[in-house]
Amino acid sequence: MQEEMIFTGKEIEFLKDARKFAEAEVAPYAKQIEDEDNIPDFIYKKLAKNGYFGLSFPKEYGGQGLGTVYHCIVVEQLAQASGCVSMSRNSTVYSGTPINLFGTPEQKEQFLRPLAEGKSLGAICITEPKVGSDTASMETTAELDKDEWVINGEKRFITNGGYGQHTVYCITNKNVNPRQGMSCIIVPREAKGLTIIKKHPLLGMRGVKNSYLKFEDVRVPKENLIGHEGEGFQILMTMFTTERVTAGAESAGLALGAIKTCKNYAKERIQFGRPIYKFQAVRFDVAEMLTKVFAARLMTFSVARKIDEGKVPFMEAAMVKLFASESGSEIVNKAVCLLGGDGYTKDYPVERYLRDMKLMQIGGGSSNIQRLIIAREIFDR
Repeated sequence: MQEEMIFTGKEIEFLKDARKFAEAEVAPYAKQIEDEDNIPDFIYKKLAKNGYFGLSFPKEYGGQGLGTVYHCIVVEQLAQASGCVSMSRNSTVYSGTPINLFGTPEQKEQFLRPLAEGKSLGAICITEPKVGSDTASMETTAELDKDEWVINGEKRFITNGGYGQHTVYCITNKNVNPRQGMSCIIVPREAKGLTIIKKHPLLGMRGVKNSYLKFEDVRVPKENLIGHEGEGFQILMTMFTTERVTAGAESAGLALGAIKTCKNYAKERIQFGRPIYKFQAVRFDVAEMLTKVFAARLMTFSVARKIDEGKVPFMEAAMVKLFASESGSEIVNKAVCLLGGDGYTKDYPVERYLRDMKLMQIGGGSSNIQRLIIAREIFDR
């Protein structure tokens, strides 16, 4: 009933296929990915074979032309199987989104197609050693030297960083407000002067490659500029809308995975002579968990549909990320508690969901940044 209230019949059929894929092709390797802190290449190849990298990109550039709703359906299903697999795929979508929305036909053919077809991973390079939430204060620069951009600076917490194509946000004009002086430039993986300083060891999302990068006199053709010079901040804000609704789907997926584990565990675990799902406290907890994730899914896919209509629901995307990540964190925390001692072990996936979910409150703008955005739209617009 829930899914019939959220999705069309065609979308439900697609969801069922995505669920089968996640359960058969990703979930069996989730523990291996976690233990080895590495996503095997064959996982990426299977995602590419199913067209899951290019769902929201045009068919003429290797995508499926299905839109953000279908993208978020896959996010939700993959997150239940392995949060880090979903995260790595998501970063590739974020990297391609500015090219899709603001790039030239030549850029789309050269740079979007490999991402859409899953032949290359993608990375968005925003965060720096001294710059997190205050993106307008970034210090990485790009200067035009004849026909090339010369990029210098450092970026950290870059998912897929150094392992694929990079969409780099940097300052190209220091003499104006950073919101007018920021630009967005495509940097190939093989660019000279691009090095991985280190791979960040993460609390959750183990398996994803999250890198600290250095750009030292990295030269790329001037044609690699996305949009016009000085439009980087506006491009970034548009990309954030997609990233935040994606975070809503990721949060919902992690929460759904935790609820499924709780349901199965509560039916099997016997205490005081009966399955623990017979106890009102357990039933009430799971009922509240499912209610919150239903609300998060309604919000997520409602905003995803607006993006597919060509709108930029900036405030609403912030609401999605805030609610889904905060309620999702409550859900996975309750799930660990419901499983008791078992929940604190790696024998069950709820502890992984808990660690993975924490990132949803941080990446793409922390929960307080989302509150700031929402309040600003209410009072200052």
